[in-house]
Amino acid sequence: MTWLTILLSVLTLTVDSKNAVVATGDIPPSAEVSYSCSYQKGTVRQGDEAILQLSYLAGMTVNKVEVYIRSNKSEGAGTWSVSVNNQSAATKSGTFEQWFGAYDNTNLHALSLLPKAYTGVQEMTVRLRGTANSIYIDRYLIYYTPAPAHSVTLMRGNQVYQTLTEPTGGAGVFLPPMDDYNGWRFIGWTETECGQTTTRPELIAPNTQCFLPEDITLWAAYEALLPEESIYVSELTDGDYLYVNTQSQMALSGTPDEKGQMVPDILDRKAFNQLYSMTFNAAKDTAYLVHTVTGTPIGYNDQRKLVAVVTPWRVYHKGNETILYATIANKNYVLWLNVEDLHSGDYYVGLMAADPLNSPLKLAFPASENEQVYTCHPEFGMGFERTLETIKNEYILPFGIYDLIIRNGEKELRLR
Repeated sequence: MTWLTILLSVLTLTVDSKNAVVATGDIPPSAEVSYSCSYQKGTVRQGDEAILQLSYLAGMTVNKVEVYIRSNKSEGAGTWSVSVNNQSAATKSGTFEQWFGAYDNTNLHALSLLPKAYTGVQEMTVRLRGTANSIYIDRYLIYYTPAPAHSVTLMRGNQVYQTLTEPTGGAGVFLPPMDDYNGWRFIGWTETECGQTTTRPELIAPNTQCFLPEDITLWAAYEALLPEESIYVSELTDGDYLYVNTQSQMALSGTPDEKGQMVPDILDRKAFNQLYSMTFNAAKDTAYLVHTVTGTPIGYNDQRKLVAVVTPWRVYHKGNETILYATIANKNYVLWLNVEDLHSGDYYVGLMAADPLNSPLKLAFPASENEQVYTCHPEFGMGFERTLETIKNEYILPFGIYDLIIRNGEKELRLR
């Protein structure tokens, strides 16, 4: 046994049904796996197809792919194909007899599919198309070397705020939230540094896990800090609003899916998909919710699932806090934007058992066309006189209660 073999991790994916495999062994922390067979379980007849897909592999090195199979007593053939990062990596066609010397409907045999190792793997697909009855797939073995641990450098303007390193390759890091700063509100992290602009940057939400295929730099992104009364609804009237969590900076988005859930999105007051028409009763303690763009009603059923059905939501409102909730079987369930799926670790919008008090949920007005200004450099006040090019030539270093500003080689000391 070589040292290389000792160091390899092995992921075993055993076929459990026509739509599922069970993962055991060394499971990459970020990986997602899907499997489908057009017939049943692992049985691939002539004209059938079995597809195994792996994604979010975080740049690992795949050293070998094996599949354990058997055949009919006197027949069984197909074409195997492996793609890596959407590029063809290997094909193998033939009969079971050609691969192993004889047909065998009793014992499992290991067939190797990958002729060489592949580095930097983010996704991989293993496909079998049957050409003669039948090949039976029992399990797949993926031999791999985890990617090295990567780091993300977090920037606030020209200053390094923090550097986060994965504990192991592919484990990812959790991005922190940031406080509002110098008249700007933190809205998330972005890979593209920007000066002051009316174009909203592409964002990665705080308090989420970020997987790192390589060492990267992220900038804290901000929007102009407007008075709360111009953003959040304090007096309930019929209209179009966003339903937001002010702590996580997430917003209700879209319509219910087949699971009875919705997917939250990073708050963007210009996003039409986050806009909902709300109609209140005279007492303002009941509301009806409709997705403005599609006209889809947003409601719930007795199984605590979100459905596209007209349903009255109960309303808790105090100051600029507005919470939508349902009472089912004498229990209160808040329409919550950050429900954790304990199986996958993902977050979704759903009903969470809770009393509708003291939450960060609010209704927000949509932004006017030219209202919002964004920046990755909150150290500068409002105004458009500073381009990104000039910003990069200016550095601010903390010095006690002062900031030492170095601009084009000249120094300035400014009281904070």
